[in-house]
Amino acid sequence: MNAKNQSLTIASVLLLTLTMTACQKQTTAPATDSQTKPAVSTTTEDQQVDKDQVADSTESSEDEATASIVERESTKSFDMGMGDKRTATLNKSNDYSLYVFDGYTLDTANHRLQLTNNPKYYADIEKLSSDFNLDELRTKGIKELASYGEAKEYKGDQLAEGPMVQASLLLQVSNEKGLYDYIVWEDEQSKDAYIFRVQSPEGKESETFLTPALTSLSSIASTEHQN
Repeated sequence: MNAKNQSLTIASVLLLTLTMTACQKQTTAPATDSQTKPAVSTTTEDQQVDKDQVADSTESSEDEATASIVERESTKSFDMGMGDKRTATLNKSNDYSLYVFDGYTLDTANHRLQLTNNPKYYADIEKLSSDFNLDELRTKGIKELASYGEAKEYKGDQLAEGPMVQASLLLQVSNEKGLYDYIVWEDEQSKDAYIFRVQSPEGKESETFLTPALTSLSSIASTEHQN
């Protein structure tokens, strides 16, 4: 090989070497550049989210526990209608509390709310189990009231804005001897349910007994959710 051809060959080899080196730099440059950036740990972010969720869940549980403990006022004012406002005092049994008006007595031993001066006017309170069946209670109530007459069921608009407007069930017998009610009531907060058996015999107290008595019963609340 003469000197001229040898020089050309060497030049070609050098050019090829430089070209390959440049290509390798271009190929590896992005990878090198990415390695210089701080790595973002997906696991770290997930762990932080989980911690935040646990903290939020804990705070939420504490809030719910605080909200479930309700301290009821010792007295409360009620609008009886027609401009008649009365104050009632909180009375408690082991299972529930309710507001009682002057002239009425809550017998916690017998779970009976009665007219103080005439115990013939009363409402018996029975706490129901959580698995109660409303249809079965309706049948039971009709049978219980049968001794007084034929029971009628009232609901919705028929109860107007009376104290028992939110009752789950209201059966009533009305005759010349008085009024007899069988009522199923659920506490909106605790979801505890009760039966109220109300007797208002014919007499001078019959016109004034029911509204305060039913208003008191509508204020019932489980003591498990109170201080």
